[in-house]
Amino acid sequence: MLLRGKEVIRGFAGPAYLIEIGHTSRDDVSCGKEKESSCMRSLRPENTARAPEHESYGFAPTHEGANFESMVQAFSAGYGVFDGQPLSNDRCFAWAADLRRTEAFTMFHSVYQSSWTIRTLDESPQHLAFYMPYTGSFRLSVGKRTVESGAGHLLMANNHEAGDRVIQGGPHRSDVLFLDWKVVKRALASLVETPLSESLDLEPVLDLSTQPGQLIGNLARTVVQGMRDGGPLPSSPLAAAAMSETLAHLVIRFGRHRLSDHLEKRKVALIAPWHVRRAIDYMHANIAEPLTMTMVADDVGVSLRALQTGFKAFRGTSPAGYLRTIRLQAAREQLRDPTNQQSVREICAIWGFSHAGRFSIVYRSTFGESPRDTRLRAERLR
Repeated sequence: MLLRGKEVIRGFAGPAYLIEIGHTSRDDVSCGKEKESSCMRSLRPENTARAPEHESYGFAPTHEGANFESMVQAFSAGYGVFDGQPLSNDRCFAWAADLRRTEAFTMFHSVYQSSWTIRTLDESPQHLAFYMPYTGSFRLSVGKRTVESGAGHLLMANNHEAGDRVIQGGPHRSDVLFLDWKVVKRALASLVETPLSESLDLEPVLDLSTQPGQLIGNLARTVVQGMRDGGPLPSSPLAAAAMSETLAHLVIRFGRHRLSDHLEKRKVALIAPWHVRRAIDYMHANIAEPLTMTMVADDVGVSLRALQTGFKAFRGTSPAGYLRTIRLQAAREQLRDPTNQQSVREICAIWGFSHAGRFSIVYRSTFGESPRDTRLRAERLR
């Protein structure tokens, strides 16, 4: 919730935090120096009195503070809004973090004096989170399950599908990597030609002793190492983009989720040829435009036949069939939106379906219900 350049960070059962959006550095914390010093000592080894300040953590923090509000302010300004609450005294909550960002990644290498809880808000940026603790642990709820990180395991979850997340331990030290969910959605679209529901139902516990776990875990850690302590990855956008796409593909191909069996049966290639991926990106970017496949082929720079052959081999459908599929999904998202006042016929026309009856037939065969059924269910939520 934005209020004239300020944001309200709501706690679960405590007072709301009204904060200014701005940069919070080591010198910009709200408690007095004397109290801050007392709080921060709990994070620092006793034998580091003469060491430079950053060496007492074992890393150079970009942000640190001595109370919970200063952390909320820094993380909200550096990434986005969230709902959080300390599980102990928030007036003496020492913390330090190395926070780095690229277009698709956000990395936190953090240490906290005590435990705290986080929950996603509707306006929070959507991401796939990888939780990698060194001391302490993470606990999160996904659906009816509650899982906890342990030795030899990594947790990963879509923050808008996960419930409460508890950062446990005193102190707690961990790496957390956020991958922009739009990258995951693009990877899904390039691998699966059928429309996707909102939830991927991703298995949150990744066993690092397995080959899939090692692939995903090693790449996630490589990204973190490339971003921590002023690493080169944030200044290498092409490399960061390639790693974000690869990580998303690894999660989809080797993680367990609702579409895993579908992908196994189809034996879909890990990454389609460049011209197929570029055509898919072009279709998504111009999904509402009156596209022809000749226009798509011209933009990509290949012949129409090469485009059709590539889609048939790697997507199991034609380019036109793929475009129809993503438009069906877009139409479904609008039909499911209780705030959308447009009629079924109007939504049908927006997404290039000129014949409402044929649209209804294709829609029912894809989603198992008519467009009107979807719309009526959304209207009941108003």
